[in-house]
Amino acid sequence: MSSALHWLFKAFDVFIVIGMAVISLLIFTNVVLRYGFSSGIPFAVEVSRVVLLWVIFMGSVVALARGAHLGVESLVVRLPPRMRWVCFLASYGLMLWCCWLMGEGSWSLTLIEWSNVQALSGIPVGAIYAAGFVAAILMALVLLLDLWRSLRGILPAPWSGVEHVEPLPVVVPPRTSEETP
Repeated sequence: MSSALHWLFKAFDVFIVIGMAVISLLIFTNVVLRYGFSSGIPFAVEVSRVVLLWVIFMGSVVALARGAHLGVESLVVRLPPRMRWVCFLASYGLMLWCCWLMGEGSWSLTLIEWSNVQALSGIPVGAIYAAGFVAAILMALVLLLDLWRSLRGILPAPWSGVEHVEPLPVVVPPRTSEETP
């Protein structure tokens, strides 16, 4: 991954952490205020909903870029190289088509709903659908980058015939008193 993309996904990671912190803080404060003081933050639920959707969509983009999305590789790794290549192209073509559908639908809904605002926060309803549009564009860019790499001979792990297995964490057993010098 290039340094610019690495920086972008680090920025997404920071955005996700900040978004989750904002959601946690808003909801926790709202619960304490409602049950403890019979009041609350009126816009907390609406803001939390918008931030959560953006966090989910940006997290999906990061997961796609890192190859952390759900996949069944047991069949792909058993195929001959030419069939893996065909499956790779077919699956990436289908994913790009899904990105197109998601982007087109999200953009239409963003335009339709942008003039409507949420009752308490004043955030445009279209901001919810804009998250899907931005995610569709970014996911398509990640997929196109993977396709470009594949044309240069660099296939992602399962498509290249290598099983993508995360290494197990190394756990050092505690030393007993008998082993201590």
